[in-house]
Amino acid sequence: MDILAIKPSTISVDIKHPATGNPIGLVIECVSMESDEVKVVERRIKAQALKARGQMTPETIDSNAMALRAAAIVGWAWDDALTLGSLSNPALTDANKAALLAVPWIAKQVDQALGDEAAFFQQ
Repeated sequence: MDILAIKPSTISVDIKHPATGNPIGLVIECVSMESDEVKVVERRIKAQALKARGQMTPETIDSNAMALRAAAIVGWAWDDALTLGSLSNPALTDANKAALLAVPWIAKQVDQALGDEAAFFQQ
């Protein structure tokens, strides 16, 4: 087995209602936190932190965590009846990712999925 051929794939995160555990009609496609898409954002954040020289605020730390989560989202599918505020089937933009991830129970589900490294290597 060539270990260089073992690469992560994307995963689908079926978002569930926090009270019922039932799918709400939103499936988010994510790449691994080790992916190139996420690493670009991570390096940008590190460069900013070095320039800030220890002047990071809690808000900046939260914003950076959200940016990493958002970078891992590479696609999504919305049920026709589901909206993001006034948007039906919203475009996959940084602003819409941020609005979605501002919902704590959704961010937790995305975090949990991103933390399951083995899931990215399922065959």
